Amino acid sequence: MDEELSFAVVTWTGWGRASFPARDDDLLTATFGFARAIDLLPQVHELEEDFFRSNAHITAPDLQSMGGQAADEFRSAHPEVTEDAVQALAWCYTYDYK
Repeated sequence: MDEELSFAVVTWTGWGRASFPARDDDLLTATFGFARAIDLLPQVHELEEDFFRSNAHITAPDLQSMGGQAADEFRSAHPEVTEDAVQALAWCYTYDYK
């Protein structure tokens, strides 16, 4: 389940495929099917919200530090999430706060 949820995060963000974060519910639904997406979407959105609770965008001296600090905080709270999913969420975070 944890790997599936992590893959859902990566898919939803567009990490590795898009030039900027997609955050595409329809893409996640197309990838996993409607029935599975109904379960995964709230979890994906919750993980994004948890990541964005970081105040690194206020305290970090630069974009790279900001992403790293937020990612470290998130990893501590969610050790079950794969590194790919952490990086996908960090990409969204740094994009929004650049």
